[in-house]
Parts: sequence; structure tokens; C-alpha cells
Amino acid sequence: MQLRRYIPPARAARSAPRATTVEPGTTNHHGQTVVRKASRAVNDLPGQSVYVLRCKGCGHEYGEAGIRVHQRKCPVCDGGKPGLPVPAEEPSLFG
Repeated sequence: MQLRRYIPPARAARSAPRATTVEPGTTNHHGQTVVRKASRAVNDLPGQSVYVLRCKGCGHEYGEAGIRVHQRKCPVCDGGKPGLPVPAEEPSLFG
């Protein structure tokens, strides 16, 4: 019999991994690929960040809230809703 260390539920929830649907390089079932995370938050959805998506079909880039990435369709070639404006990429420490 193998013993395991007990982790209280509240502590386990804090260390939950980030959803894989918003990782850069992930593609949803409509062919929209996550390019990068933008550094600003969405005004109408507290706690959500904007992610830049690129359509595999036409190459169009647009922004969307993280909670909606998994269901997005391209607004140009697939009849999806207009995306959020793509924020300029902010300079990072390494370039």
C-alpha cells in the first residue's frame, strides 16, 4: 500500500495548471491559432486577458478574451463575430 500526502482542496485549487486552450501555438477546432497573450485586460470580463489569434485559412489576426478562445471563428472568412483590436506588442526585458 502506498501512502500519499494529503493536500487540502483550497490549496489544490490555487496550484491548478493554466488552461491549455490559451497556450501559444494551440489551435481550436475552427482553425484559430493562439499567437500570444496581450498584456491588457478585457473591460467587460473581469479577470480575463486578451489573446491574439490567427486564422489558419486566411492569416487574419484579431484579439479575443481568453474565455472565448476555444469557440472563436474567423471574422473574415468563417463568419465569426468581429474580434477585439490587436494591441501592439509591448517590449519585454529580452527584446
